[in-house]
Amino acid sequence: MYAHLCRDPWCRAEDRFLPTASLPSTSVIICFHNEAWSVLLRTVHSVLDRSPHQLLHEIILVDDASTMDHVKEDLERYMAQFPKVRIVRAALRVGLIRARLMGAAHARGQVLTYLDSHCEATEGWLEPLLERIARNSTIVVCPIIDIISDDTLQYQKSGYVAVGGFDWNLQFNWHAVPAREKARHAHPAEPVWSPTMAGGLFAIDRAFFERLGSYDSGFDIWGGENLELSFKTWMCGGTLEIVPCSHVGHIFRKRSPYKWRSGVNVLRRNSIRLAEVWMDDYKRYYYDRIGPDLGDFGDVSSRKQLREDLRCRSFGWYVDNIYPELFIPGSAVASGELRNLFGAADNRVCLDSPAKKKDFNKPVGLYPCHLQVGSVQSIIVNNSFITVVYNIIL
Repeated sequence: MYAHLCRDPWCRAEDRFLPTASLPSTSVIICFHNEAWSVLLRTVHSVLDRSPHQLLHEIILVDDASTMDHVKEDLERYMAQFPKVRIVRAALRVGLIRARLMGAAHARGQVLTYLDSHCEATEGWLEPLLERIARNSTIVVCPIIDIISDDTLQYQKSGYVAVGGFDWNLQFNWHAVPAREKARHAHPAEPVWSPTMAGGLFAIDRAFFERLGSYDSGFDIWGGENLELSFKTWMCGGTLEIVPCSHVGHIFRKRSPYKWRSGVNVLRRNSIRLAEVWMDDYKRYYYDRIGPDLGDFGDVSSRKQLREDLRCRSFGWYVDNIYPELFIPGSAVASGELRNLFGAADNRVCLDSPAKKKDFNKPVGLYPCHLQVGSVQSIIVNNSFITVVYNIIL
């Protein structure tokens, strides 16, 4: 409903951008598993209808072993009327990361543009992304992600530009554009540097993606791949940007469609691989939260060799130059546990925080000591004030 109104008027001044004829073509890769018929078609048609014909080389639909009938023969028959749409099917469930790699292997466009299967591309969404890559093939770009209501399916325009970050649980998060970044620009609709990407919607030059080693094939199913690509983009000679002139709506689902392998914490395993390869000594802050037993995270020697071959910068450089706002636990005066040493040993309490998401922003209090790495991570003493910076264990 609002998709045609998303772009700032600043974005419509043609003299600010390279002409369409000079932009690279793209393969739009959309991975799905049992996606709803109307939602999948909304994604495909919005891309077909709102992308310049000469820039859209193809749409590749990667079916990650769907089991529902409507995305089998019915989908084949329907998409046969669109020459630019191809369907690639995995014989067995491979998960989002490997499905994306399948799509990249079949792609023929100069740029790879990844979208989730529950999106709506808006008017003018594609040109601003490709324009940045045309200027510099090492720029990785993300659109503004607007919200599509999962109850009404109504498109809800977002007027807020945010950049990506992460915490020491290696969880992605959004935060406001830093003042230092705002100062670089004359207009708020100009592209802004982002430390990380959400990972679902982005465009990247295919040759640059391959040079970066694409995704770590040792990652399983889903999780951590967005941070890995973000870190190595910055550390290995690239730039990651949010492009406010590009808007894509996205349905944020209430539950994950992925079936996790029994007995394996896939996100944890992926994150350990990420930390071992890219985070240098900073990985200890993640391990402080998950404990010393890393389990079997597979062989990462080839990924470490990739980093060496590319002569990538250190993670310390990334923190200092790309994400200086990130709190570093090692910068605190102290860390660990605040325990009351008075009273019987079996009845002592610790300063701690409620652990559930519904308890966010509640004050710390006294709780029985759990002896599993204190939730109170750092104490900074300033005159007569004590500021407690704590990590909520999810």
